[in-house]
Amino acid sequence: MSRKFIVIHHSPALRKIIGAKIRANLDDVQVLEAENSERGLSLVQDHRCHLVIYLWDGCDPGGFALHDKLRDLPNGQRVPFLLLTTSDNEDNFKQIEIAGVQEHLLLPCPSQQFAETLNRVCNPVTLRRDKRYAVQDTIFLLEQRGHALQGNVINASLGGMLCEVPFSESFNWSLPAAASINFFVDGHNIVAPHLYSTVVQLTVTHRHPDFSPRKLRIAFRFLQVPDESRQALQEVFSKVEELEQLSSYNPALEEI
Repeated sequence: MSRKFIVIHHSPALRKIIGAKIRANLDDVQVLEAENSERGLSLVQDHRCHLVIYLWDGCDPGGFALHDKLRDLPNGQRVPFLLLTTSDNEDNFKQIEIAGVQEHLLLPCPSQQFAETLNRVCNPVTLRRDKRYAVQDTIFLLEQRGHALQGNVINASLGGMLCEVPFSESFNWSLPAAASINFFVDGHNIVAPHLYSTVVQLTVTHRHPDFSPRKLRIAFRFLQVPDESRQALQEVFSKVEELEQLSSYNPALEEI
């Protein structure tokens, strides 16, 4: 499942910088932007958002007011709030504490700390609707408008899959495609065909020397799962569950 983060600051340049940093460290996030807290709250109400990130300069009270409004939302509508600041002034930290903001991060910071903080405040595991399973040596075939492309499946669920594929100019990633997954589990090949799929997240993981794309990591959502394919997927996942119980085999925890 793709997460939606809202980045709020009056400067478009700074919003772009933070958005780029998020996308560079997390491959399952869609970044929305807002120029002020009012617009940010509107985006929260209009979209299913998972995290509000407010860039605070130490004098703007809008972030604290937004934090209070988010906290006062009904339980099912509340959204985590993360305050980013570039000032390590002691008075600023006192303001943050008095305002009751529990999650804040001082910038600049190492990329690992940045990613870990985002995942801690908005844990992708808690957003999953379907359990993900990883089966070694699983491959898939993607077909679109007479073109075919083979790749490796990192994990899959009844709702989608996370995979790696070589870049191909023949494919339009903004359009759906038909996928067939070939599992090899417990000594048997099991095929889940005709999975009509759409891209929800795409990341370039490897590039050629001229910086053109070489390999992609793509999260697909299944738009249609025929009964035959659903039965095949359920059979695979049942076998994986059995293997997990027998040999402590653990399903992958990566996000689609």
